[in-house]
Amino acid sequence: MNIVSFFAGAGGLDLGFQKAGFDVIWANEYDKEIWETYEKNHPHTFLDKRSIVDIPADEVPECDGIIGGPPCQSWSEAGSMRGINDKRGQLFYDFIRILEAKQPKFFLAENVSGMLLDRHSEALKNIKELFKNAGVGYELSFQMLNASDFDVPQDRKRVFFVGIRKDLNFNFQFPNPLDKKITLQQAIFDLKESVVPAKEGNKTNKENCKIANHEYMIGGFSSMFMSRNRVRSWDEQSFTIQAGGRHAPIHPQAPKMKFNIAA
Repeated sequence: MNIVSFFAGAGGLDLGFQKAGFDVIWANEYDKEIWETYEKNHPHTFLDKRSIVDIPADEVPECDGIIGGPPCQSWSEAGSMRGINDKRGQLFYDFIRILEAKQPKFFLAENVSGMLLDRHSEALKNIKELFKNAGVGYELSFQMLNASDFDVPQDRKRVFFVGIRKDLNFNFQFPNPLDKKITLQQAIFDLKESVVPAKEGNKTNKENCKIANHEYMIGGFSSMFMSRNRVRSWDEQSFTIQAGGRHAPIHPQAPKMKFNIAA
């Protein structure tokens, strides 16, 4: 089945669909910093580099499914939380505009769990109704999932909208969490002896990295970063991997973050 992807980023969601047997024939990503990465990860997918707001629906290929994760900063607890009042939050409407015009068999959209905050309840209700009534209409399934429940060694809560076109006469059922979670040790313990510390000021030590980017920060963190403990142990799952480096989890071998309380 042919898939079209919006807000494709580096192509992680697209990779999941490809591994499930789908063919991602066309993708859209506006951030020029990501283009090279996407094209290296997905050399057989055409990448449209315009903003979604500038893409006429008739220039999007015919497809069986449309997928995408509209920018999350507007909804994120780590971001502005402005929701639909932010231009980035409004990109949901362009996703729905193209969905309504193309009428694929199904769609999937995902976003951060911050969408569930009370302050966004009316906007979320409206988005759900627009999904349900797009074109001939879609049977909508909606649920928050944590990636750590599905063989990913990371706490990553995301809300998913999955719609099946009404004439197909069935509802999508979300999977049940797996019985056991994968730990960081199970996933990356083979890298234990190859990690190196960063330089003072947390500047990269890339010339000494045995594996690219495999280093850990050593201290001198900002107060914002120190507002949360960013270190998880080998027998746990990672904190959420976020877009900004200032929120990056620290390697499990790094020293634990300690707060010094003045007397």
